[in-house]
Amino acid sequence: QADFESLGLARIPEAMCGILALFGLADAVPVRKEVVEAAKLLRHRGPDWSGVFCEGTAIIAHERLAIVDPDSGDQPLYNET
Repeated sequence: QADFESLGLARIPEAMCGILALFGLADAVPVRKEVVEAAKLLRHRGPDWSGVFCEGTAIIAHERLAIVDPDSGDQPLYNET
């Protein structure tokens, strides 16, 4: 299981949403499980909701802290235009 030190990261104590993103990968699918595990290290920053977008060469994991609108503030936000 991943931890901050093995990833070369410093723990940040402030509570706020957390985002973890990798771009430019040859293929994002094979590392999805590892990114989800690493995102769990950010769970204290956003314990109200989490999600993962994985497609092509990019993967983004998000941990949401529901401060303003806990019921309808789901992310990521999509632009339909």
